[in-house]
Amino acid sequence: MKSRCLARCIEVATEKVNALESEMASMRQAVQTESKSTAGDKHETSRAMIHLEQEKLHSQLAEAQQLLAELDQIKSGQTFETVQKGALVKTNRATFYIAVGLGKISADGKDIFVISSQSPIGKQMLGKRSGESFNMNGTEYVITSVE
Repeated sequence: MKSRCLARCIEVATEKVNALESEMASMRQAVQTESKSTAGDKHETSRAMIHLEQEKLHSQLAEAQQLLAELDQIKSGQTFETVQKGALVKTNRATFYIAVGLGKISADGKDIFVISSQSPIGKQMLGKRSGESFNMNGTEYVITSVE
């Protein structure tokens, strides 16, 4: 289950990277096809807007590539006794994969919350073992297993 979860995370992150790269290529093409019109100010405003959008996409792409690089560092075959990066944590309320902040994914037909160890709930879980509990926003979670 954990290896399928990691594979699904890599798949989701790769899809993000590919979508952002495709969008950046479209933006580059838009800049190249933008020709100087008689309404010079309008043309410059349009180019400036495209440039701002390119910068935003570049930042999002760098972030997505960083997520992918972090996922590549995780070894799916490793088992853990305590919650740490790379662990699959089952609780009485949900299943969490401690990796990067991707949100909810489906793997093997089950919903899994992929979270960073630096997220608020990730910090609450770190170092805990099966049978231990933690509180998050007034809700008690009991860890039933750590893989």
